[in-house]
Formats: sequence, C-alpha cells, structure tokens
Amino acid sequence: MQTETWKETINEQEAMECCSSLLERTNSHNFIEHDGLLEEKKGRQHIEDIATEDIATEDVALMETSDILFPSPIAGSHSHMMDQSKVLRGQLSSFAPLIFGSRLLIGLVIFFSVGTMYFTSTAEAAGIDLGVTAQKAWDSVLKKADKQTQLTLQRAYEKVGNWKTQEQAWEQKIKTLHAANTVELERLRVEIRQTDDAKIAALAEKVKQTQARYEPLFALYSSVNRQLDAAKAIKNKEWSAAIRTQADTLRPVVQVAREDIRIKKKELAEARKRKSAEIKRLRAMLAGADSAKKQIQTAKKQASLAKERYSNALQQFKQSTKQGQTSRVLSSLNTLASAAEKCAGTKQNIYTLEQKVSTTYVKVRQEIAKRPK
Repeated sequence: MQTETWKETINEQEAMECCSSLLERTNSHNFIEHDGLLEEKKGRQHIEDIATEDIATEDVALMETSDILFPSPIAGSHSHMMDQSKVLRGQLSSFAPLIFGSRLLIGLVIFFSVGTMYFTSTAEAAGIDLGVTAQKAWDSVLKKADKQTQLTLQRAYEKVGNWKTQEQAWEQKIKTLHAANTVELERLRVEIRQTDDAKIAALAEKVKQTQARYEPLFALYSSVNRQLDAAKAIKNKEWSAAIRTQADTLRPVVQVAREDIRIKKKELAEARKRKSAEIKRLRAMLAGADSAKKQIQTAKKQASLAKERYSNALQQFKQSTKQGQTSRVLSSLNTLASAAEKCAGTKQNIYTLEQKVSTTYVKVRQEIAKRPK
C-alpha cells in the first residue's frame, strides 16, 4: 500500500511538472477564457470515459498493427502475441493515473489550444498592418489585460480592420468604374465627332455627281455665248440670229441644271448645320458629367487628408502599444477607427460620383442610339 501511495504521489508530481513545462512554453501566446472548458462537475468524468475508450482502441490497434508488421513464422505463436498485447496493455494502463490524476493538465491543454486559435483567427481577420514589432506590442497589451478589457480592445481592433476592408473594396470598385468611364468617354467623343458623317458624305457625293453630269451642258452653253459675242462683234446678223436661237434653247435647260445643283448644295449645307447643332447638343450633355468630376477631385483631396489622418492615428496607436497603457491603447484605437471610417466614407463618396458620371454617359449613348442611321 505504501508503494502504491508513493507511486501515485510521484505521478501527481510528474503531472504538475508537465503542466509547469507547458505553461513556460506557451507564455508568449495570448489566451482568452472560454466558458465551459474547465467545468469540474461534468468535465472530469467525460474526459475519463473518452480516455478509457481511447486506451482500449489503441490496444486493439496495436494488436492489429503487430500482426501486420511482425507476422508469426509459426501459427502456434499467436498466444505469444497475445502475451505481448497484455504487456502493452499494462504499459498503457500505467499512464492512466497520470492522465486521470491531473485534470488540470487536460484542461489547460484545451484551454491553451482554443485561446491560441481564437487570437490567431481574429488577428488574421483584421485589416491592420502593424508589422512585427508593433504586433508583438499589441499582443503584449492583450495578454496583460483582463477578460472584459481584452474583449473591448479586440472589438475596437476588428472595427478598424472592417473599415479598412471596406475602404479597399470601394477603392477597387472606383478603379474598375473609372476605367470603364474613361473608355466610354473616348468612344462617345469619337461618335459625336462622326455624327451624320455618312449622310453628309452621301450628299456631298450627290452634289459632285450632279455637277459632273451637267458639266457638258454648261460648257456648250458657254461656247454658244462666246460665239454670239463674236457674231455681234463682226456684225453678222444671220450668224448672230442663228447663235441667239441656239442660246435661247439652251438657256432654260441650263437654268434647270443650275437649280438642281443649288438644291443639292443647300441640302448639304443644311445637313452640315444640323450636324454642328447635334454635336453641340451632345457635347453639352457630355459636359453634364463635369460637375461630378470636379466633385471627385475635391473628394480625392479629402481622401488624401483622411489617409494622412489615418497614418498619424496608426503611429499614435503603435506608440501607445509600446507604452503598454490599456486606456491609451483603447483611446488610440478609437481614433484609428474614426480615421479608418473617414477613409472608407470618402472612397464610397468617390464611387457614388463615378456612378453619376457613368449615368451621364449612358444618357448620351441613348441619345446617339436614337438618331437615324
């Protein structure tokens, strides 16, 4: 009995030493207490049951593994393998007092593991880039704070990260929409310059063709008039009368030809006038985006100031973490969150203004599409 008591005492001491060693190896991590991990009324019996099942499972697994890795050369040696299995079972059972004798050890292992995973996940979810030194200082502040303070600090930290994530999302949307607006603006400018170009080209070609068609008639009429002038000069009445008759015959035809050319030239001039008016109207519509563009420039200046404010607040936060005063860290975090919110707000405003520019371009596009081709 004394020997058994002595063994249990030794096992208890070994468990405490193991726990102490575990605490020393994990003292660089931050942990947070979770309810229900160290419940003494229900936890011990549940853990002991699981451990007992694991030992039995491991016993069977060891037997199967030994059969596979070390097959018996003689069929009758199975009893020998069973004896080895009993020895292994006895060795595993010798560890049971260590496992069951210290529920603090098992509780702390789970406690440390969950706490480490919690802070790792929250740190990765946040959008603040602190750097190695500042991150260590921040972790140290969390480690020293009590549970409620830890929760408050972590929420403030995550709030900053959320605002930064939103800012990055708005920034990406702005880049995409601005690029699309830039391309659309260039297309619209080209199409506006080319308004009614096809119609005008067709009318100009008609004028050219009509002039070419009547050119022989005009040449003949000019020749007849020159001959009439020559006949008058030599005072040849018979020649003059004949030439005058020919000129009188050509005159109404020439007048019709000239009127035809005049009408076609008038149509061309009116088309050019309409083109100028339409270009002016469409460009005026296009200029409707200028107001939003000016507001975007103003908003970009505000975003630059907000970014500078955030940078200053971040430096202040890093400095406060070095000092290790929880109240100052929380205050600097709140300031940082406010600055991050301002940055996200300015980017959202810029995106809204870019949408107004896009809406203007859509209206111009619709007007161009309405015009007959």
